[in-house]
Amino acid sequence: MKRRIKEISKRIGEDLWNAKEALLAFTAYYIIVHAIYHAFCPLVILTGLPCAGCGMTRAVFFILTGQFVRSWNLNPMALPVILFIGYCAVYRYILGKRIKGWKRGLIILGIAMLAVYVYRMCTVFPERPPYVYTGGSFLERYVPGYREILHRLLGI
Repeated sequence: MKRRIKEISKRIGEDLWNAKEALLAFTAYYIIVHAIYHAFCPLVILTGLPCAGCGMTRAVFFILTGQFVRSWNLNPMALPVILFIGYCAVYRYILGKRIKGWKRGLIILGIAMLAVYVYRMCTVFPERPPYVYTGGSFLERYVPGYREILHRLLGI
């Protein structure tokens, strides 16, 4: 059992080491944009509009704490994302094998996320968080008339 845990830890450590530059860039991005814009999502920062992943972190937290309805209301794709990550983690770390079908799974997950996003933007935007407009975006600050364009196009 200790040997198995050691093998799993080794694979995780190798992957973290191989991704160190990406992890550092991600951390720097997070710190900088949070300090300036008080947000994380590049789409929200640029346009003020929510993205397909908006609410995902909170939705995952709600699933992990057994609050499935709250999770569903924030982002219905949280459970499929958790299942996909779990599938990949089992293959890579526990079984120590190449992940079968990960590209196809990622494409299907991406298409499903976009479909859910379009549906929710058409049905709940801008009344229900996280599908709301966030003022103070880059375009709102630096493009004259941006807010009026959004008002005409989206009614916000």
